[in-house]
Amino acid sequence: DFVGRFASRAIGPMQTLLIMAGVSALVLTPIALAGDIRALWEPQTLGLTIIAALTTTVGATLLYKSLAHGPLGIVVPVTSSYPLVLVLIVLVIGALSLTLNLLLAMAAVIGGVWVVARAGSKTNYHERHAQGTIRHGMLLAALAAIVFAIAIFLTELAVRRSGEAEVLWLSRIIGFGILALVLFLRQDFKKMSMRMLWLLALMGGVDTIGFLALFTAQGAGETAIASVASAAYGVVTMVMARVFLKEPVKPMQWLGFAIVVAGAASLTLLST
Repeated sequence: DFVGRFASRAIGPMQTLLIMAGVSALVLTPIALAGDIRALWEPQTLGLTIIAALTTTVGATLLYKSLAHGPLGIVVPVTSSYPLVLVLIVLVIGALSLTLNLLLAMAAVIGGVWVVARAGSKTNYHERHAQGTIRHGMLLAALAAIVFAIAIFLTELAVRRSGEAEVLWLSRIIGFGILALVLFLRQDFKKMSMRMLWLLALMGGVDTIGFLALFTAQGAGETAIASVASAAYGVVTMVMARVFLKEPVKPMQWLGFAIVVAGAASLTLLST
């Protein structure tokens, strides 16, 4: 995400994701073809995968728009709260049972995000840290969290019918096609350096590993809990923003994010 922030500002979120999706599809091709992809072509599995790919593309675009907009100290904690939406979805469908401890853990994550946003909204950011209003950045991040949670839920349903590598492979191919078509119609391709291309290729590889790891949980409830644990990724992003971008981060923002991570860790422990 830290690298994605620079890439999205330089060439746009869609072109950034286009290259990442292309790399991911290439990486997953030998893995997917080595398995059994026949289940992918079953109507229900194919339909779920297509819808999941569309939703993932929209969610990822919103995510990278929010990262480009910034500041990272606010948008990252908000996007990191996406597992809460996923947990709520699986609670509604009955894949998880709501307990007091689970409710308190979810409240900690939500409360932590609120603390971060509240403290950050009173901070004066340089234009290199935030492009536009903080409220706009938070809105983009919140939309990304909601759409991304739905995308993970749909992908997980498809994975249970086929396999994680196979579904992600087809999803990335579909996503690549959607992004390429939109960029072609908009004539919005931008020149980029070879260094940028290599960085995006690395991002595509890391993105692939992360998603494969997430969906090996297998099962709506398990994937929801695994996604909550993954919310701690934002700590690294915020530290890098503070160290390399000199982005102001108030003590209350660190405290708020610590609460988010504690809530996520509690959800993981409660699932065992």
